[in-house]
Amino acid sequence: MDPLCGKGRSGDPTERGKPMKKEKHEKTTVTVRLTDEEDQVLSRLCMLKKTSKTGYLARLAKEQAKQELLRYAAEEYLGERASLSELAKKTGLDVPTIMDEVASIKGEDKRAVEAFLSAVETISKLNKDPELYNLAVNAVRE
Repeated sequence: MDPLCGKGRSGDPTERGKPMKKEKHEKTTVTVRLTDEEDQVLSRLCMLKKTSKTGYLARLAKEQAKQELLRYAAEEYLGERASLSELAKKTGLDVPTIMDEVASIKGEDKRAVEAFLSAVETISKLNKDPELYNLAVNAVRE
């Protein structure tokens, strides 16, 4: 869409229209109290990143909140305390995003189990005790 024309216009460059207004986002003010040391560290970082303290903290808060919402949703789903659709509604995240996080967590669990079994297999061979490995495999299956 032509930013000068807006909806309902022909898009003809000879037709003059008012520039479209940018969407206004409501903002909430949050006060953060920092020690002198915290302020100095934040100031240095913001100077290096060429950003304002407010902008940096706002972005950081948003990213952290989204990560925690995602972690919460995945844990609730894996704990069978809520469905994906319930969690999407509750957290404001979309179902595929939650599913990706769940898959990521399950993948980490699988790697941890594989590492555990590998370690037990090594100990079993060193101690010439094949039953130890068999017990570990059966314990993991349960």
